[in-house]
Amino acid sequence: MANFHKAAEIVRNGLIGKVTRVEVGLRAGHTDYAKTGDKTSVTEPPTELDYDFWLGPAQWMPYIEARLHRNWRWHYNTGGGQLLDWVGHHCDIAHWGLGFDDTGPLEVEGTGEFPPADAVWNTCTKYWINLKYPGDVTMVIAGGHPEIRSGIKWLGTDGWVWVNRGGFEASNPEWIEMQRLPEELRKVKLPISTDHIRNFLDSVKSRSPTITPVEIAHNSTIPGHLGLISMLLGRKIRWDHGKQQIIGDPTATKLLGREYRAPWRLG
Repeated sequence: MANFHKAAEIVRNGLIGKVTRVEVGLRAGHTDYAKTGDKTSVTEPPTELDYDFWLGPAQWMPYIEARLHRNWRWHYNTGGGQLLDWVGHHCDIAHWGLGFDDTGPLEVEGTGEFPPADAVWNTCTKYWINLKYPGDVTMVIAGGHPEIRSGIKWLGTDGWVWVNRGGFEASNPEWIEMQRLPEELRKVKLPISTDHIRNFLDSVKSRSPTITPVEIAHNSTIPGHLGLISMLLGRKIRWDHGKQQIIGDPTATKLLGREYRAPWRLG
């Protein structure tokens, strides 16, 4: 989207000075996307559904309709809640503005509010994650805290920019009025793509990377995964991005993956 591109170029070209803090606001709570209502009791799966195959490598759990299609994201056996549903979207843009597509946090510490472990939906409903990045940049990822607005806000020594899918605000009113950063200010020129599908098809033809290749998507979700691990364990996580490893915490390291239910295995 054009407003994301403009915001990221303003930050990358130093118009807000040295970035010191980034705020990433995500959704909180749960949403009954499948409109299942009170269908929260254990029942037999419908005959047209191969429930065992639907679960795949996830651990076995009784069939409850409210946990199924679209709502699978609200149980940690099959999803990651609002945090992991949204972090790849907004953290992607936060990294883009910072020039951090190929890097990750050094330290992550999070807190959250969780339903009971045996609830129909057990993913955290409210969360706050503090992250430390190279270059003395701090980031907050939060959901359910009104002081952190939905979207991305970069704060620098000379100003700030906030953006989400439907808005753009900045400390300098001139930035709000412009459609795109003037050419003379674009020392750092970020690639322009107005349609992910078109970009993908063009990349198939040219064999050049898409604007958001899988490595960038991976790096965009790492802060959410580490934040969740920190919340579950109640302690700070230190991360070696080059080695893709948690430092000095074997228990936390185990949570980077999960055991597959037989006969599923990673090929």
